[in-house]
Amino acid sequence: MHIDYAVLGGFTLLWLAIVPTPGPNSLLIVHLALTAPWRDVALALAGNLFGVTIYALGTLFGLALLLAREPSLRLAVYVLGGAYLVWSGIRLVRAGVVWRGSVSAGLADRSRAVAARNPFLQGVLTALANVAALFFLASIFAGAGILVANPVTQLAALGVIVIGNGLYLSLLAWLLQHERPQAFYARNRGAMQLGFGVLFLAFGLRLIVRELLAWL
Repeated sequence: MHIDYAVLGGFTLLWLAIVPTPGPNSLLIVHLALTAPWRDVALALAGNLFGVTIYALGTLFGLALLLAREPSLRLAVYVLGGAYLVWSGIRLVRAGVVWRGSVSAGLADRSRAVAARNPFLQGVLTALANVAALFFLASIFAGAGILVANPVTQLAALGVIVIGNGLYLSLLAWLLQHERPQAFYARNRGAMQLGFGVLFLAFGLRLIVRELLAWL
């Protein structure tokens, strides 16, 4: 059994065009790259790629079709995923508010890197919380012919996803751990924490609201 290079090539070009699309995964890595040590960023990235791989494998085994056929289960999964992103957003907003208050009181700790809580788990949960990615993967796999390709080609497509996402997010994190982005973050930490929180809230609420509207 050989790789179908025509199918894999078409999928690779499509996926590389999609990878830079902003979403919860890139937002998490950007936030940690600015606030946490490189080790935590790497752990979060590994967890994130693990979560994405789970969704990719689930797509190949028909998970998206199962959820499409079970509206109540799909709604529950969307609500849980959205709730996690909302919870993450609330934590960041609170951190931003506390930081701004500390600055006003002259009590802020100006140290740059702060160890993240369970960065690997954060990466996994953020990837899995973005349930829309599961159906997006299903549509991409179907359109590129991956769903009907042989197992070797499907496995190669998984490799493209992991390598493509990993390289892009690693480059993004590396760029943001340079002096200028770090200095900018240090000057605007409270506002940026609030901004990250609002974006996570927006991603989570969009997941929940769109699915509830479809349900109704």
